[in-house]
Order: sequence, then C-alpha cells, then structure tokens
Amino acid sequence: MQTIISYYYDNTVIIQFDIDSTCLVPVSISQRNRVVYTRPIKIYKGITNIVKIAVQNSDQKPIDITGHTLTFNIVDDYVFANANVVYSSNVTISNASAGLGYLAIPGLDLVQLDRENYNYNVKINTCWGNVVSYVDDNYGAAGQLQLNASAYPVESPLNLDLGQVGDGTVSAMYDFGEI
Repeated sequence: MQTIISYYYDNTVIIQFDIDSTCLVPVSISQRNRVVYTRPIKIYKGITNIVKIAVQNSDQKPIDITGHTLTFNIVDDYVFANANVVYSSNVTISNASAGLGYLAIPGLDLVQLDRENYNYNVKINTCWGNVVSYVDDNYGAAGQLQLNASAYPVESPLNLDLGQVGDGTVSAMYDFGEI
C-alpha cells in the first residue's frame, strides 16, 4: 500500500511597520533580531489561497493596527518600467492589537495571470496616507510570489469522443483503418 504524506505550511507574511499606533511620531527601534531569509509566497491557481499577515516593528514585536487599512497587491514587474498591479485585496484584520490579519485569494481570480513569478507588497493606510511596509529585513517593500498552475488545474479535462463505429467522420475505423 502506498502512503501519501501531505504538509500544511502557513503562508505568513511578516511585515515591518515602524509608526506608532497614534500616528504622532515614527518609532525608532534599532534592529536587534534580523531575519536572515525571507521565503517567497507560493500560491496556486484553481484553489483558494490563504495568506496570513503579521505586522511587527523592527524589533519583531507586534504592532497594534487598530484603525489602519492594509492592502495586499500582486505586482507584475516583468517589464520593470511598466510594473502593474494585477491583483489587489484588502486584508481582513483578525486581531488588531496583535497586528494579525489574513486574506483569501480565490483561485478563479488568478486565472488571468500567466506568469510564474510576481512580486507582492502590503500598503498600510494611516493618518498620513499610504505608508510603506517592509517585507524583509533589508527594508525591501516587495517580496517574491510564485504562482503554480499545475497543482490544481483550472479547466476540467476534455472528454475524448471516438464517435460510433459506423460514423465515417469521427470513427476509429475511419481514422485508423480496419481494427
């Protein structure tokens, strides 16, 4: 008997945001704990993808995001000068005091995307307007996103119609001779 092992990993994006929740002054906390690797997000066509968002300061402590609006964008930067937002969605806040949220990207919303590699960013709307959030420890505002189309095919397979034996246009005998 064959055994198939399946794993579930959270697609969690940790973003850094260094503005006090009162919007009065930027917070300046020196970075002590640097994330060495920021892994790309992997999402799949044909199925709903859940992406979790955790908002932290540069000391990796949760930030209260009460009253802020977060927007997740997928950016096609194939032609760098003409980078376009190809998908945008507001983040649903699940625990504002802990800086946690999520978004569900429906699989059918990804059908029109034809490339495998994209960038993503998260904008935070504050009292100052849209403010940058950093998705890696080197103050990079764009992370990498990989889109896989082969795990869950979008279109159902076509049925092969061999026709009837006596049908001269689509029959197996007509195409391949006597069987």
